[in-house]
This record gives sequence, C-alpha cells and structure tokens, in this order.
Amino acid sequence: MPMSPRWRGLLLTAPALALVAFAGGALLLAGRGSLADGLGRGWSLSAYAGLLRDPAFADSLLLSLKIATLSTVASAVLALAVVGAVSGSRRGRAALETAARATLAVPHLLAAAAFALLLSGSGLISRLTHAAGWTDGPADFPALVAGSAPSAVLLAYVWKEAPFVAIMLLAAYTPAVRDLENAVRTLGAGRLRRLRHVTLPLLAPALTEACLLVFAFTFAAYEAPALLGATVPRALSVDAVELYRSVELDDRPAALALAVVIGLVIALVALAAAAISRRLLLARTGP
Repeated sequence: MPMSPRWRGLLLTAPALALVAFAGGALLLAGRGSLADGLGRGWSLSAYAGLLRDPAFADSLLLSLKIATLSTVASAVLALAVVGAVSGSRRGRAALETAARATLAVPHLLAAAAFALLLSGSGLISRLTHAAGWTDGPADFPALVAGSAPSAVLLAYVWKEAPFVAIMLLAAYTPAVRDLENAVRTLGAGRLRRLRHVTLPLLAPALTEACLLVFAFTFAAYEAPALLGATVPRALSVDAVELYRSVELDDRPAALALAVVIGLVIALVALAAAAISRRLLLARTGP
C-alpha cells in the first residue's frame, strides 16, 4: 500500500523535528535550572535579576550580537560574490565546491588555533612584517587577537562560514537560474541589474536559511571567542561556559540564565527568518 504524501512528508521531516525537540528540551531544562539555586532546588528570579544589574551583561550581549551580525553579513556577501563570479564556469563551480568542502572539514577549534598562530603579536604574520622591516617588533603589530575589536574572531568565522554559505548558494543556483540570467542578458541587462532582479530574488530563500544558521552558530559558539577574543568584555557563550565551570554552585543559575538568553535570541532570529522566507515564497508563487 503506497504511503500518503502527508505521512511521507512527516517521515522526511522527522529528523529535523527530533533535533528541534531536543533543542527545545535542552532549553527548558536550562530555564528550570536558571530559576533554581545552585543545587537545582526552589524557584527564584535572582539569576536574571543579577544579570540585569551587571553592566558586563549588556556589553557581552552587544559583543555577541556584533560578532554574529558582522560574521553573517560578511560571509553572505563574500559567498554571493564568489558564487556569482564562477557561476558561468563548470570548472569554476567544481573548484569552488571542492575548496568549500575542504574548508568545512576543518574543525572550528583548529581554525581558531590556526588564526591565533597567524594573527597574534608573536604570530607568523607579525614575524614576517618585522622581518620585512615594516614593524619594529610585536608591540607595533595591530592587536588582532584579544584586542578591543573582535577582528581575529570575525576573520576566523568568515573563513569558516563563507564556504558554507557558498555551498548553500551553489545548490540553489540551478540551470533554470542561469537560463533566466542569460535571457535577461540578451535583453541588455547589465551585471548589477541581473543580480538585483534575477539572481538575488531566486537565491534569497537559500541565502536567508544559510544566514540564519551562520548567525545562530556564531552567536552561540564558544571556541573562537574564547581563544581569539578579549577577556573584557567576553562573548555571552564564553561567560556562560566559564560560569558553569565555576567551583561555586551559586554561579550555575546565572550560567543557565545566559544559556536561556542565547536560546531566546536565536529563536527570535529564527522566527524573523521564517517570516522573511514565507514572504519570499509568496512573492514567487503568489498567495
């Protein structure tokens, strides 16, 4: 007996629904822990009140939003530019896909450590600039690692996430998109006009989903901000992990409260992305 389309759809979405249920369950457990004492007993809002009274919380929240937003925008722009440049060449697409998949295989922790070795004051690039006579020593090299601006964190994230966005865009860049581009090109449309009226509208759903995933990951990730970021202020994820590892059990509700804040911010961004995707779909197919 053939399976109905409804049950087939539910079966295909079951893995994604299981992941969402797992994440939702973890967020509920974190919420319960944030409302208890260090031993998980009682009910109290003291952890959230403590966060609101702490000026470092606002600085950490702004830093995390800055890192996630800039990483997402830079990765999307770079991936869109590269995919657009190689879209007309089959070899170029294959080379880009191979390079992107190779970059994705590198763990984020290893990438962060490599950027620390490259960009720190005593790193490879600092030594090369000193050997070339451009700087007098490590003190003259810009503080890219652990500096006031999260430069090294952003560079590491763009290096890792732009290939992911590129792969998502390559999957959406079907022959139908190329045919439409060629059609408007024969009508005299320039590169920018084709990008605005054909390429971007057709790739927007895939670009929106990729940006959501990049934002969620870079907002909640720990490795790069911990290795490459400054100690004051620290990203929310770093604060949450450090508080959770504290020997003081009284710090645990605050750590879980930070985890809840991270989850809520990601949920809000996901809802916004879903609304944008729905509007884009309606614009293409009609109500």
